Amino acid sequence: MSFLDQVQKPVPQAPVITIVGFAGSGKSSLAGRFNKPIFIQAENSTSVFEDWDCDTQPSFFPQLPPPNAKRNIKTSDVLIGHLRDLLMQEHDFKTVVIDTVTALNTLFEQEVVEFDNNGANNIGEAAGGFNKGYLIVASMHAKLRAACEHLRKKGITVVFLSHTGIVKMKNRPESGEYVAYSLEMHEKSRQIYVSSSDVVAYLKARDFVMGNEENKKGQTTKFGRVTNTGERVLITSSDGTIGYIDAKNRYNLPDEIEVNKGDNPLIALIPFLNQQ
Repeated sequence: MSFLDQVQKPVPQAPVITIVGFAGSGKSSLAGRFNKPIFIQAENSTSVFEDWDCDTQPSFFPQLPPPNAKRNIKTSDVLIGHLRDLLMQEHDFKTVVIDTVTALNTLFEQEVVEFDNNGANNIGEAAGGFNKGYLIVASMHAKLRAACEHLRKKGITVVFLSHTGIVKMKNRPESGEYVAYSLEMHEKSRQIYVSSSDVVAYLKARDFVMGNEENKKGQTTKFGRVTNTGERVLITSSDGTIGYIDAKNRYNLPDEIEVNKGDNPLIALIPFLNQQ
């Protein structure tokens, strides 16, 4: 058989989406409005949905346990078990949400330290020191991402939630440092989610500054106050949005998407999701 016989046109496939936001920004609520979701809890997620109607509440695996060498409990083993069940067993879930990879990263670091052969006290000392522990943690994230790829091929949407971290950037040698936002974890692990996601979107409150005053020279004489409008937006591109360096998408989404309460706008905008 010729390889040309296998050529085909692209068809919509289940997306891999990373949603980043500060605590309380509404990440879990937004993720709970994807199609038939089930949550893998690296941190407690259930309280967000206690006031939802029963028929709209998502489902949850039990919260992932912390690692314990004496009891031979590895968080990573339990996590892979959850994913294996979703892959191998019959169910009607269409979305798996990992809430959050930030909390999961902390559990992974604890696991590397807990099971370190030399009795390391922190992740920097683990695996012989020189910050090699971070490389092991990154490999654990990579294993998670690879397992989720099998779910995507089965038609299950994968949603990673992350807390927002602050990083210092420097564009050019002659420019100074500036603050930007990214996933709150080590760079080696962070890039696994950024590079392989179809969407990396930042969920934030829409705000504006009131009361700022400047003199005729453009110098600030009175600092304003940041006011939150209560509205939420998704930042889906780093183009034209200062500070959101990892924001991206492969669906030609608007750079900013309004997120109304009780709605998930991504379902209408991503081909696979709006065809389910």
